Amino acid sequence: MSFKFNFGVDDDGECTLGAVESIEAGVEALSCGETDDTSSTVAPYECIPLTIPHVSSIVVDAIYCKGHRLWKRQIDDVQFQIAQQDLMDDSTASAVRQAMATDNTATDVIKNEYEGGLKTWECSMDLLAYLADNQHEIFAGYEHPRVLDIGCGTALPSLYLLANVPNAKLCLQDYNKDVIELITIPNVLANTALAPSTANTGDDLQSTSDTESCDIDIDFRRTQALFGDDTDKIIGERELPELTPDEAQEADTRLLQSTDIQHRCEFVSGDWANFETSLRSQGREHTFDLVLTSETIYDTSSYKRLHDLLACVLAKPVNDKVPMVLVAAKSIYFGLSGSVLSFEQYVRTRGVFDVESIWQSGDSMSREILRMTWRNI
Repeated sequence: MSFKFNFGVDDDGECTLGAVESIEAGVEALSCGETDDTSSTVAPYECIPLTIPHVSSIVVDAIYCKGHRLWKRQIDDVQFQIAQQDLMDDSTASAVRQAMATDNTATDVIKNEYEGGLKTWECSMDLLAYLADNQHEIFAGYEHPRVLDIGCGTALPSLYLLANVPNAKLCLQDYNKDVIELITIPNVLANTALAPSTANTGDDLQSTSDTESCDIDIDFRRTQALFGDDTDKIIGERELPELTPDEAQEADTRLLQSTDIQHRCEFVSGDWANFETSLRSQGREHTFDLVLTSETIYDTSSYKRLHDLLACVLAKPVNDKVPMVLVAAKSIYFGLSGSVLSFEQYVRTRGVFDVESIWQSGDSMSREILRMTWRNI
């Protein structure tokens, strides 16, 4: 079963009665303990290595926020890669690849199969802007902050932190392994080791009055990493210009080593419960100073798993440091069980965290950012 985040308001911009009834029903269900859906098979935990995609190039668009420019891979480019690999319509293909075959906007969410990670949702942009405005207060007292991005998807907030908080180390988690490999890692690389450049990299930068995109020539960068200024001469002398597999592997290693990104990022996929179990088995409880998550509270059946994970990963306060969770969400998810109100109610009922709304969009399609901190610690 798939669904989209469809939203509706009346002519005055107010929430409809059905929306209010939906919230009330959700809160009532929470009070009855109907909070965790474990009836379906869920994605296992997996740690994913940082590797350069096995493609000749990737196409990215510029995203601007508060004067900062970030690069994000185009959905069409993801679809092109999948088509090249001839797995789009394969019955054995993953849910992400099948979703891309039927919906090239990647807006469908398939419960317990694909959680919409290929698309950049509105609330992740809200979280990005909030971090840009408040990063100094958030990281006050931290020399080497540790950040977890839950349900990272395109990971724009994390991309901002990589560029603007030099000592931050990040763990980026998404439900789907394919999302990490097809969009998250390419986005990280496009803002670090493979960042678009007007220098002699072979990149094709395209700009208009309101858009900017770039075709990042990865193959050209590989040959440069191996041969430097002799690239054109050596490739021109070859009968076949392509690098051998061993050469390509060595080039990728050198490109990754050109920045500190390997030491600053880790990537994991899987269901939150499996992720929590793995962290506990590794002795990594309470290791993250800041936890980010956006558009993850649309379904009340996932609240318990999310809350349990947050209680596992968030660091405890030390001196003047205030570890926190930032949750960006729409106030109401029309046609779905989750909402900001029901999530706040659930958090308060559990009694582990204090929760407050620290930002509101102020428009008819209301969006908010919640801050969660430890209670009575």
